Formats: sequence, structure tokens, C-alpha cells
Amino acid sequence: MVPGSAKPARNKSKKPTIQTDTETSVDQALPCSPLSWAERLKRVFDIDISVCPLCGGTLRVIADVTDPDAIQTILAHLRQRAPPDAVHRQRPQNDLFAAS
Repeated sequence: MVPGSAKPARNKSKKPTIQTDTETSVDQALPCSPLSWAERLKRVFDIDISVCPLCGGTLRVIADVTDPDAIQTILAHLRQRAPPDAVHRQRPQNDLFAAS
């Protein structure tokens, strides 16, 4: 016989215990609240979407668009409103500046 090789006797009469709030261990603590998209962008990419890059004023999120069809509709609308120079800016032709 090897010492410690025997299985310990099971105590079947032991009732399960319920921990109170004060007895909850650190491992069983509730998870932290999830981060907002603004907080994730700030943490991962160091982008602060709560500050206007032009004037430094305060911005706020008014919508979280995740539907692909809605995103395409918004982007198509923005492309329509863009000035023509911003969409298709052509390089100057070299022959215009060539010496005659």
C-alpha cells in the first residue's frame, strides 16, 4: 500500500453552500462593464472621437450604425455631396509647363 493513494471518503451529507456578497472571491467578481466604441478607439488607436479635430470642441456619438446596407447608403450619399475636385483630382499635364 502506498501512502496517500487511497481516495478520500466522500461526505454525501454535505449540503451545497451559497456564498453571500461579502464572501464572494475576487475570481468570482462580476466582469467590468463593456467599453463603448469611443473608449475602444481611444484605447487601441489613440483616436479621441469626442473632440473635434478642427476646432477642439466636444463631439458626441448620435448613432452606432452597424447594418451594412445602411452604411453603403450613407457612403453613397456622402460621395454624391463631395466636391468634384475631392473625388477625381487629376494630376497636371506635364506638356502644359514644357518650354516651347
